[in-house]
Amino acid sequence: MQADLEAQNSAFQKIKNQKSLSAALGAAFWSMPILVLWAFIYQLKPGAGIAMLIISGVLIGLAVRIHGRGYERIFAFIGVLAHFCVVFSALQLDMLLGGNVLAVIVVGVYIVGAWCAMYFSRINIPFHEHKAFDSVFESDEYQQQKQFKNRWFVVLPLVTGLSLATCFLTVVSVILFKESKAIEFEQAHYDKQAEQFRNKHISTDDETLASMSIKKVLTYAYAYYSGRHFDEKGQYRGDFPQDSFQAEVILRYLADKQSDPRAQFILGRLINNDRGQALLLQAEEAGDKFARLFAIYNFGCLVDAKQGRQLLTSFDKHVQEQAITNDIQMMLSDDFKSYCDELDNNTFDYRYIRHYKPAR
Repeated sequence: MQADLEAQNSAFQKIKNQKSLSAALGAAFWSMPILVLWAFIYQLKPGAGIAMLIISGVLIGLAVRIHGRGYERIFAFIGVLAHFCVVFSALQLDMLLGGNVLAVIVVGVYIVGAWCAMYFSRINIPFHEHKAFDSVFESDEYQQQKQFKNRWFVVLPLVTGLSLATCFLTVVSVILFKESKAIEFEQAHYDKQAEQFRNKHISTDDETLASMSIKKVLTYAYAYYSGRHFDEKGQYRGDFPQDSFQAEVILRYLADKQSDPRAQFILGRLINNDRGQALLLQAEEAGDKFARLFAIYNFGCLVDAKQGRQLLTSFDKHVQEQAITNDIQMMLSDDFKSYCDELDNNTFDYRYIRHYKPAR
């Protein structure tokens, strides 16, 4: 009898040290770092998301045990509720599944995690002390001394509300962090592309241009004009910094320093003034086929369309450049007047250089 009384007194002293309110506050507080840990692990290895169902249960249970030092079932409920709030928040962040996992497996792992939260939340009562603890739990003295703040109808709603609140703050923080990282990554990617884009610029001084073939220089002139870079073989090399001034600088170099008739023709079309007309005439006299083609266009549209068609037919026999042949065939297959608007289209078209074979 004396032994039973001593066992009950010992159990009563242990039970008096229970702090269910502290357990609730501790569970709510530790929900935040546990959820952050979940996000960190999921970021490193998405497949580990399902394992965190168990790990979070263990961690929540330990937090409840350390802060509450409890033996009653209410501590198990505190652990389960806090664990549920963490799992629910992880689900909102899409951190639960990292691959094709069956729903039944997820449910099973969640149940294991919830059981871990229940198990670790309570201090295990030794088998030989069960009777003493049960006697204390059922005694009127214990029920009378039990503080209001440790009652289940206070603690359970409190742990649920606080856990949801801390998890909500964590979810918002994680989302904002991810968005900021995504913006930083996007900005870094944009800056890298912009730098690569700027590095495509070439020097347009005479010495640099003289080191290239005329065809290559023409491709850079077109790249600056259109913002699209094609190499000498006509293969697309990507976007290019668009700068009409640099395009004109290159064309002027070719027209004036290299006396290239195609560059004279293109530049004459672009500037479209007295100087341009002189360049067009100079290109035609130098034997440029496109310059001759547009001279025939001009004659057919402004003077005599019928004779213009005859000139085109005759001119076609002496042309080998595919782009010019295509233009002539389209012109002859339709009404001559339908293509007169081409005279007002003062642009640098890629077909002007695509099949062009300069002297060097």
